[in-house]
Amino acid sequence: MRSLLVLPLLVALVAGSTLDFEHYWTAQEMNEYIDELVRDFPTIATAVNVGTSTEGRPIRAVRVSKNNVANRPLVIVEAGLRAREWISPMSANYILHEIVEHYYEFEHILDNVNFLIVPLVNPDGYEFSRTTNRLWLKSRSVNGNGCFGVDLNRNFGHLWNTVGGSNDPCSDSFVGTAAFSAPETAALRNLIQANSVNLALYLSIQSADQMVLYPFSHSATTNPANVVELRNLANSVVLTLMQQNGRVFTSGGAGLLQTPASGSSIDFVAGTVQPDLVFTLETGAGGNYGYDVPESQMAELLSETTYGFLTMADGVEYLSPY
Repeated sequence: MRSLLVLPLLVALVAGSTLDFEHYWTAQEMNEYIDELVRDFPTIATAVNVGTSTEGRPIRAVRVSKNNVANRPLVIVEAGLRAREWISPMSANYILHEIVEHYYEFEHILDNVNFLIVPLVNPDGYEFSRTTNRLWLKSRSVNGNGCFGVDLNRNFGHLWNTVGGSNDPCSDSFVGTAAFSAPETAALRNLIQANSVNLALYLSIQSADQMVLYPFSHSATTNPANVVELRNLANSVVLTLMQQNGRVFTSGGAGLLQTPASGSSIDFVAGTVQPDLVFTLETGAGGNYGYDVPESQMAELLSETTYGFLTMADGVEYLSPY
């Protein structure tokens, strides 16, 4: 695997001509970055309208396809499901920064693999966390009785509301009123299903347990049929991550290493679409709670996460028949 152009210790981490990776972006700045990428790199980057949030904000993606060739194995990356995990959408934007703005360094992957990256699935919750309540986790749907939001990673349709969630609309783990009751998860479901034919890898970027997890989230003992393949690649990703900054990462089944919970995005993908590879990458931790990574630590975590992602992408390239 080739080295990233932007190394962790550099001070100036510039995205395009207007943004940098030294501060957390607003949802609007993320949209502006998408616009800049597709304007400046039209032969590789295309904007995709995924849907609209509860409060009317756009949920957008970038399709990365060298020369816009459709028939390649596809990697979908989803980030920003949980509002307070700011490092998650920044990681997705940093990945875009690398593979689009520095595409010539990754042509060994881009010749064989396409990407569909959704940097911010939960823009309403993200903005509420930024402006009002740093600890906010959920979306911002109106639940009544002064309660708001759904835990989007408990709202996906596979075995929804069977374990690990709450039916209390005020709880941080509220599962919603039905599977895909949140417009954000429904929009992501539609995107996944519309691109299921070529889907080879699905990655959910979350923070900040320092883990590489594979399905299933709902059970400590239930695994996909290709669990050996998943375990081997997860172990390779962990080694890559640990080589960057010395942080300790672990790998394993999501329901084994974390409290079992149904309704996750990876369980939905693994249980219905069933691509070869499905993972959650829990980023490095920082700050007081793990997910509140200080801006002074962003650079090394973004680079670290991107190295882990590229190890997964190399695995897809290896499997590619094209």
